[in-house]
Amino acid sequence: MFCEICGKPIEGEPIPVEVDKAVLYVCRSCAARYGKKQPPMPQRRQQLQPRPRPPPTRAVYDLEIVENFGELIKKSRENLGLSREALAAMIGVKETVLRRIESGQLQPDVSLARKLEKILGIKLFTERLEEGGTRGGAVLDRSLTLGEVAEVRDESEK
Repeated sequence: MFCEICGKPIEGEPIPVEVDKAVLYVCRSCAARYGKKQPPMPQRRQQLQPRPRPPPTRAVYDLEIVENFGELIKKSRENLGLSREALAAMIGVKETVLRRIESGQLQPDVSLARKLEKILGIKLFTERLEEGGTRGGAVLDRSLTLGEVAEVRDESEK
């Protein structure tokens, strides 16, 4: 379990504290600094399993679409002898959407761009290493904690 204020893993049992009339389960260091201690969790609540977190995203690279994506798609389609209508049907979009993509007025989303790459045999994305990322597959995406969002004030400041 993770501290609901600082986000650090909690060793042992979490400590329930009241912060602005909300009960949070926190680590020892946050319990000493914030809120009023609450009685321990009821036995029934301890038996409940914590909500499963979604699996962490292992995104290290940020994808950027190439500048001339429209021209590249149009030339590749014409080289394969496909009409705009046929290609639109293959990727599951209307012909007008494909026309706007080819003219550069509309940038395709990632899933549509991947379909175009596969069918046309082209590369539409350039990969760029995100700041702080590593090639080892480090987890860069995590959820925010209350401490990162809320502004904590002392009672003496009021």
